[in-house]
Amino acid sequence: MPDEIYTLGVWRVKDGKQSEFVEAWKGLGRYFGSLPRPPGQGTLLQSLDEPQQFYSFGPWRTLDDIQEMRSRRDTPTEIAKLMDLCDEGRPGTFRVVATA
Repeated sequence: MPDEIYTLGVWRVKDGKQSEFVEAWKGLGRYFGSLPRPPGQGTLLQSLDEPQQFYSFGPWRTLDDIQEMRSRRDTPTEIAKLMDLCDEGRPGTFRVVATA
């Protein structure tokens, strides 16, 4: 069975910037959707206990698709739009190792 590959981001949004962050994240989703090999549908979660805490994740067909996305000239600019609204942001790449 091939790996299930996801990108996942952990975001600590600056106080009062939550709505702007959500809109910027949607913009990143539109950018990803315009790629030659786009990902599946992304999801953005916001903590009910800590409204500045967000998690985003979405599936990709292959690790090569993620690497190609990250190598594109416009990708750092698009991700910077999120980072500018955050005190901390940690995007990463993950694979599914178990489900229950």
